[in-house]
Amino acid sequence: MMLNTATCLCPIRDYGPSMLPSCGSSFILFMSILETYVNRSCDLADPCDRVKDRTQLYKSYDFVVIGGGTAGSVVASRLSENPMWKVLLIEAGGDEPVPSAVPSWFGAYWGRPETDWIYYTEPQSKSCLAKGGKCYWPRGKMLGGTSVINGMMYMRGHAEDYDSWAANGAEGWSWKEVFPYFIKGERNKEVGTVVSPQYHGVNGPLPVQRFRYTPQFMKDVVNAAGELGYPPTSDLNAENATGFTIAQTYNDRGSRYSSSRGYLRPVSKRINLHVSLKTMVSRVIVNPDTNRVIAVEYIKGGKKRTVGVRKEAIISGGTINSPQILLLSGIGPKETLEKFNIPVIKDLPGVGQNLINHVGSSFDFTLTKESDIPELTWSTAIEYIAERKGPLSATGLSQGVSLINSPMAPAHGRQPDIQYFFYGYSAHCTDGSVANQNDLKNRRHITISPIALQPRSRGYLTLRSADPFDKPVLQPNYFDEEHELNVLVEASKIAYRLANTTLLREKYGIKPTEGYASECGDSTQPTDDFFRCVAQRYTEPENHQVGTCKMGAKNDSMAVVDPQLRVYGVEGLRVIDASVMPNVPTSNTQAPVIMIAERGADFIKNTHQRS
Repeated sequence: MMLNTATCLCPIRDYGPSMLPSCGSSFILFMSILETYVNRSCDLADPCDRVKDRTQLYKSYDFVVIGGGTAGSVVASRLSENPMWKVLLIEAGGDEPVPSAVPSWFGAYWGRPETDWIYYTEPQSKSCLAKGGKCYWPRGKMLGGTSVINGMMYMRGHAEDYDSWAANGAEGWSWKEVFPYFIKGERNKEVGTVVSPQYHGVNGPLPVQRFRYTPQFMKDVVNAAGELGYPPTSDLNAENATGFTIAQTYNDRGSRYSSSRGYLRPVSKRINLHVSLKTMVSRVIVNPDTNRVIAVEYIKGGKKRTVGVRKEAIISGGTINSPQILLLSGIGPKETLEKFNIPVIKDLPGVGQNLINHVGSSFDFTLTKESDIPELTWSTAIEYIAERKGPLSATGLSQGVSLINSPMAPAHGRQPDIQYFFYGYSAHCTDGSVANQNDLKNRRHITISPIALQPRSRGYLTLRSADPFDKPVLQPNYFDEEHELNVLVEASKIAYRLANTTLLREKYGIKPTEGYASECGDSTQPTDDFFRCVAQRYTEPENHQVGTCKMGAKNDSMAVVDPQLRVYGVEGLRVIDASVMPNVPTSNTQAPVIMIAERGADFIKNTHQRS
């Protein structure tokens, strides 16, 4: 077996921090050796196409894109296709670390101040109670943003998600109108085998396919669901919008593809595209006489500077950072701005409002016939280093997904209201040793997490202070509406039925873990009250936050941007990211965000095509 040690055409240097702090001290030797091999791999490090940090900026640019995350990487890449336009992309973090390309290490950069904003909600009275009511929201702080630290799922949502946007004021955003932009960003590598060409693109910047490795247990979960009347499906992005499947993800040849890797690196040598890393935007500057954006204020190396904007500034900071930047710029609810002595540029009551997120629960199960043998060993490490295959090339059980209708779903039953995620069989951190299965007494554990896809609760975001480095107040109001709890009770019952299917019970001896959530009752004989209690204590707060710069019609008092993503009342300013979604799609949000970014870039091009 040959190791993947091809000579790089460009020198490899360190990109970002080590992933080792996410592992315990007992794993340091094995994991440090493995990380060294990963860092020296040309295909993962990609040293020739890495984006360069621009230290000397021009005095002004045609377009300044604020935030190099999932959306901002797309927008900057697309705008710089016009060689006549000078484009600046400003990113608060650095470049994405090399080990983040390893799919199984998707959580390695959570909770790290260099790579994660580490947001926590305000204490909740009805959720995350096992953690003092504070729900943790990991958000990527680097080029590629959260597309560098998420589970890579390629899920678009349901056609009705977008039709409802259009029907409620987001004119031009129906499914028929947004579908071509999903296609534009996608390079599906399983068309004709796993998915149909009718529903997928093959020429986009981001490769989409299933992982190279799937634990047998996940395959059996998909088959076991058939006992409950949910036949397997190969594509939840096609007409069959419900069922259980092994998802397609943003990956290629055993490694992650972030939006930065797909959109920015291939164009990193464009002379009209500059990128400023580790640069914090403090506000956009608006001429009060013309209500037009004229500059962007930023902080780099402890020094505050400004850069001019000739055509437009585009805020792509995401659902949390974008409204914060607007507020710091004097754009938002008048009472909030006056509270912090920020001059009012535009009174927009909707900035920071309409915060929506999926929310779920979590259940622990024991596989009594499976020993808890590590997925990551010297053998599987060498398999990945040599061939980019095996457990490291995937995300364990979390590549499995299901979308179904609960008994509380709308009568027509088209739009799913429950999603299931699965966790376990992870190849994250070990000491590299191989245990003898016959000697192991510990049994393997897995987690099933039902998610309520159509939440009715609405939260808000507001400033904590006028300091751009001060994290904003995040109040999601989880379970403020009983609807989500009621849906999760029904979803939890289905999860238990799934665990009790003949296939999983007889092959794996799966049982609810005794003592799990004992403060809520007996996990082996659950009641509705048990399920409600678990949802409130062991909340899955998800990371699909949207809505804080809502897109809507001019007569919508809560709308922040119009259907062309232009900020109401301010010239030369758009918001392009998840924050503009009027409602959360019934799916993961990365693919919808990339679609929005592709559309937004086209709006800008069409506006300035002759200039």
